[in-house]
Amino acid sequence: MTGAVGRLARVGARVGEAPLWLPDRRVWLWLDLQGRTVHRHDPATATDRIIASGFAEDLACLVRRADGAALLVSVRGFHRLDPDSGQTAPLPCPIDLPRGTIFNDGKADRCGGLWVGSSDAAEAAPLGRIWRVHAGQVTEVAAGFTVSNGPAFAPDGTVAYFADTFARRILRFRLDAAGKPLSHDLFATIPDSDGYPDGMTTDSAGTLYVGHWDGAQISRWSPDGTALPPIPVPARNVTSLAFGGDGMRTAVITTASLFPGQAPGPDPGWDGDLLAIRSGVSGLAEPMLAAGFADGVIAES
Repeated sequence: MTGAVGRLARVGARVGEAPLWLPDRRVWLWLDLQGRTVHRHDPATATDRIIASGFAEDLACLVRRADGAALLVSVRGFHRLDPDSGQTAPLPCPIDLPRGTIFNDGKADRCGGLWVGSSDAAEAAPLGRIWRVHAGQVTEVAAGFTVSNGPAFAPDGTVAYFADTFARRILRFRLDAAGKPLSHDLFATIPDSDGYPDGMTTDSAGTLYVGHWDGAQISRWSPDGTALPPIPVPARNVTSLAFGGDGMRTAVITTASLFPGQAPGPDPGWDGDLLAIRSGVSGLAEPMLAAGFADGVIAES
């Protein structure tokens, strides 16, 4: 990364999350999960506005769709989101969400499959799971997480990374050529002093970037698991990041406001604001879901 983290928009989100670059529109979408709002940030005009609000439940994540819309996942359901008007419509949810759990983070893999995780709604027990939805099939990839976050995918699509947040560990999943999980192992552990691993992404060189809740930083990891120098962030709760912009060299960073009992983060204390940093290495656009998601039905391949 080059330079220091800067602020794009002063918004004071309760829990900012899921930054998503739309290359065709050259704008960002992102969520305030507990504020129950969808934001659209236009870097050309430096404006950030809410395009959807008033949801009946908290939000979870955003994923690009092949029809130009976005899949908006709330904590218990799926929705189609128009990125221009902000209009939403309910979609069939292919996952039978277990009682007492809620959806959290999710993304598309490089084969167009949806990976989405769940967490214990009370954040007390390891009830969370992660699923892959692809070609008409729902596969439970792993289970036993109190809070799930990620995933992120290697540039060639052969590896997925996932944060078991409360256990302070990052898991690595080996994938076949069709994106199917084959095995997984422990990729990294996070010291208590560094907070909790949250949302993540990769760049074109395969470096993994992980936002740290209660850690005021983004950790960086080479594909072989070597820890690289972290990026300090002037916000206590760093929730996620993604690449976009000219040359895919801007990493936009979402953050959350301070929660009860948390000490202030580093000055200037941009907690809950939308931040960014320039990168010397280009990133990758987040993949789109396979065309079978276009009408809210998971099509058979």
